[in-house]
Amino acid sequence: MNRRKFLQAALITPVVVFAGVKTVAMARHYPLDELLTQLKRLPPDKLFSSGDWSVSMILQHLAQSIRYSRLGYPQAKSALFQYTAGAVALNVFTACGSMTHRLDEAIPGAPALIKAVPNDVAMAELIAEISQFIAWQGELAPHFAYGNLTKAQYYNAHYLHIQNHLSEISLG
Repeated sequence: MNRRKFLQAALITPVVVFAGVKTVAMARHYPLDELLTQLKRLPPDKLFSSGDWSVSMILQHLAQSIRYSRLGYPQAKSALFQYTAGAVALNVFTACGSMTHRLDEAIPGAPALIKAVPNDVAMAELIAEISQFIAWQGELAPHFAYGNLTKAQYYNAHYLHIQNHLSEISLG
């Protein structure tokens, strides 16, 4: 392969890969309403966490994330991050059908999670936030890491975020 063809391929390949991931991500839709139904069936007093956060703290964190998508996140990463690494990460997560991130990382600028909040209270808060989000007809706030998202993109992000954190919760 000559140098010119190599350089062309080197420049075009990332664009083609990103376009493919974006296309797959746009075709994916995750059922947040079905996840809400599953959460309503869980017995909060019989849930246990295998991670650094208690079940209550996990549920509070998830509720915060969903609330902030409607009302605004306390702090945001730079626009450069949101439009590059953030956008790529969300598209990859959505295309792959799973999200991975540090499960003990708080939302930047969010109030501290309170370990003493009972699981049933935290679960009720999460269920209320998901229900409000599903019914929300207003404008959505930019995500602190992913930037401006459509409601469908937020459905996917919230669904994948909840599923990622539920991986640390078990029924005991």
